[in-house]
Amino acid sequence: MAVRGPLAAYASDAARSRGRLYAEAPSPTRSEFQRDRDRIIHCTAFRRLAHKTQVFVPLDGDHFRTRLTHTIEVGQIARALARALRVDEDLAEAVALAHDLGHTPFGHAGEGALEACMAPFGGFDHNAQALRVVTLLERRYARYDGLDLTWETLEGIVKHNGPLLPGARDEHPFPHPEERAKPASRRTREGIAPAGSSSFETLPSISGFPEIDIQIRKSGKSDLRAAPQDEEPVAGVAGIRPLSRYIAAFNAIFPLDLSTFASVEAQAAAQADDIAYIGHDIDDGLRAELFSLDDIARTPFIAGVLAHVRDEHPGLERPRVIHELVRRVITAFVEDSIGESLRRLARVSPASADDARRASEAFVRLSPPMAEAERDIKAFLFDNMYRHEKVMGVWERARDAISRLFPAFFENPELMPAEWAAQAVALQDADRAVVVADYIAGMTDRYALNEVKRVFGGAG
Repeated sequence: MAVRGPLAAYASDAARSRGRLYAEAPSPTRSEFQRDRDRIIHCTAFRRLAHKTQVFVPLDGDHFRTRLTHTIEVGQIARALARALRVDEDLAEAVALAHDLGHTPFGHAGEGALEACMAPFGGFDHNAQALRVVTLLERRYARYDGLDLTWETLEGIVKHNGPLLPGARDEHPFPHPEERAKPASRRTREGIAPAGSSSFETLPSISGFPEIDIQIRKSGKSDLRAAPQDEEPVAGVAGIRPLSRYIAAFNAIFPLDLSTFASVEAQAAAQADDIAYIGHDIDDGLRAELFSLDDIARTPFIAGVLAHVRDEHPGLERPRVIHELVRRVITAFVEDSIGESLRRLARVSPASADDARRASEAFVRLSPPMAEAERDIKAFLFDNMYRHEKVMGVWERARDAISRLFPAFFENPELMPAEWAAQAVALQDADRAVVVADYIAGMTDRYALNEVKRVFGGAG
């Protein structure tokens, strides 16, 4: 049984966080990462996840996963992994709860449609959009836009899938914790401030891209590409994609170590995401009768698990068989990930959270046999669920909705609500496109369909 105990040397230390963009007085009752988690849960974008698609459109069924239920499952698994790995559970949960805040309505179909619309204007990426949400688009607090999350949580949101830039792993914009002596990098009476905070004096004026671009020009960092397309992939990462404009812009002001891995906590959140969606997509696909138990048993790992369920519980009714299958699949992946990750951590023995970031590959991984099982399951789900004619029909309607809304709002910003129209009318080209993308990405499925009816009339 995983029992709470002292954190490992490689765990992130909430008491020695690298700070927030805007210094704040510490809480007398919560750690810095607890505060991040709470701010995420209470933000508007988090509530909208209840009405955003995971795979199925929620309007077609009340019991299928939404982005919110998926996110809650990811948070639960992330905490389990973090506890077993002896790292900070609150940070792992905060990253897990925020990781999908940038997703569009209608799941991956909606994201694909918005990516196509934004292709002439620098593209669209849901991780970059999540950063925009928590640093700019949430407007709740008196002193600043965004949620003012800690460096560690922002890093996790941006880099939970791995480094975004090639380069040396030992280049850090902030000192290592043991080297910090400046009051700005410790708890102070005034709050927690990032090291070198004097360089952030102009930040209160930031309201969007134009001002951030000014900061980039001042810093001399005008190249927003991650690497040439023929650049060798970063070790441990599938490949290098061009760096999002907003991530690059924000990184120029508040550096996030884009060439290193994220914390072990953020890696746990990323692993939890994979485990959760494999488990619940099997569950949803079976209950929607997109495929049968015998169909998915064509994957060797599932066949073995299903055989054990049937041997132990002969004659068990189908809904209980499905639940037993799903819970055992999730448990097997969680336990394997814990074992493999602990082996990797023991082999390298990082002495600090920064040592873990500078490693040549991620620590939180599956063993090779389970990684192969994961690939088999994902391949099955791709062919039999994500490309099923019932799902594709819904996705086509979703893509059509966004593909119609984007050019309408771009050409006629006054069609958007007043606060969005006021921003977009004053802008041109890419900057206007970003405002339109922000508006569309923040929509729920139902709101997007209603917008189609409002703008175009009829049934949409």
